[in-house]
Amino acid sequence: MTDNRRRTMPRLCKLAVAGALIWTTLSGAVPASADSPATLPSDSLVSALARQVALELVQGYPAELEKSVDGWIASLSARQPFAAWKTASRDIEPLGPGTHGWLVTLRSPAKQAVGYLVVYAAEDGSYRLGEYGVGPQPLFDKASLSRSLVANGIVSSHSSPYRAEKLYLHPFAAVWKVTVEGETYWFDAKTDEQLPLDDKSWARIREAFHGLSPEPDAAAAVTKLKLGEPFDPYERLPWLMNEAPFDADADSDFVARVGQGHPLRYVCEPFGDKMLYAIAVVGYTGWSGGRIDAALEMYGSRFVPLSTLRSYGLFYR
Repeated sequence: MTDNRRRTMPRLCKLAVAGALIWTTLSGAVPASADSPATLPSDSLVSALARQVALELVQGYPAELEKSVDGWIASLSARQPFAAWKTASRDIEPLGPGTHGWLVTLRSPAKQAVGYLVVYAAEDGSYRLGEYGVGPQPLFDKASLSRSLVANGIVSSHSSPYRAEKLYLHPFAAVWKVTVEGETYWFDAKTDEQLPLDDKSWARIREAFHGLSPEPDAAAAVTKLKLGEPFDPYERLPWLMNEAPFDADADSDFVARVGQGHPLRYVCEPFGDKMLYAIAVVGYTGWSGGRIDAALEMYGSRFVPLSTLRSYGLFYR
């Protein structure tokens, strides 16, 4: 054996150990959780660089993402109805395949859900806030989905096995794809209502989707917030009575109507004529930089960028 080979062997061994560590961590052989991080070998077994790589793989998200999320939480929690977020813990998880996004679920010290945020990666490497909401039923709530599966007779009990996949394109194309004994079912990710979808219809929706450019960035702060009382959007059916939609192209007109407490309904058909959403608009949030988010009453207040709502539906008085 030459001297060069002798000098190379220790480095190759270290890389092999690091590779084995990463593999066992990802395969579940090394237990890891938010409360109990994976136990890593000492420096005598694996280089500091490999240990850092392994930790990043276990965590599944970069530190800059955490920093951005914490900034939005701090700004929102300074106002009602987000005050419970001040003491909440947060869980970050990928938001389905191909989204370059994350779902952040916030829980009280008693482990009850108190809200959520959707975050996207921007092309410049920073992060952007999508929709967010407050209340005990966040987006992609597994407990709520389980109750809906039982209520719809798809499974016999909450302990029955099933496979659920998160799919997210925009707030009104956010769905659970559930597989039970070879059969596939689709559910709304917020209301857990069963949807008239299949693989072909979802593929058409995905092909027509052109992406989102959400704001604000991590430096933005809430400048105003208005939240009123819920109302029944079906008290009137203006979209069936040939009434002209409310012109919400100007942010100022939208803010004036909602701020004065006048009823406003949001209506959209994201899956064609198979299903119609009619939702009460109960408030709004304003951010530095000018973004306006509409507060929709959907099992708690769901805040969606006004620009996104304009793209997928219409407003009615």
